Amino acid sequence: MKKSTKIWLGILTFSSILFFIIYLVGFFTIFINHIPELESNTGEFPLDFFKSIIGIFPFLVLSLILKIALMIYYVIHASNNTNNDNSKKIMWILILVFVGFIGNIVYYFLEILPLKETNLEQKR
Repeated sequence: MKKSTKIWLGILTFSSILFFIIYLVGFFTIFINHIPELESNTGEFPLDFFKSIIGIFPFLVLSLILKIALMIYYVIHASNNTNNDNSKKIMWILILVFVGFIGNIVYYFLEILPLKETNLEQKR
């Protein structure tokens, strides 16, 4: 795997977590700022609160899309990795599917970064 591919995988892996953190911080900030409005609600729909939530919703969607795409890529990489035996492949697939963001980070540092760079020129 080329060094540039490893760098892009690392950026995507950490950006999915960053987008999720931005969403959580934004959600709780909006929620805390709208508590008086939500408490004094007289049966009306809190439209301002939901307008504010819609503003940070793309961060959640982007985070989930990146997480699912990376999980699919890492599962395929783990199943095709010739350096691991079958039990290790199954272990990595289970970790990637059930642990989520943390599993992606651990797999990136333990399996992707140590790989040697493979180019067509090196095989000749």
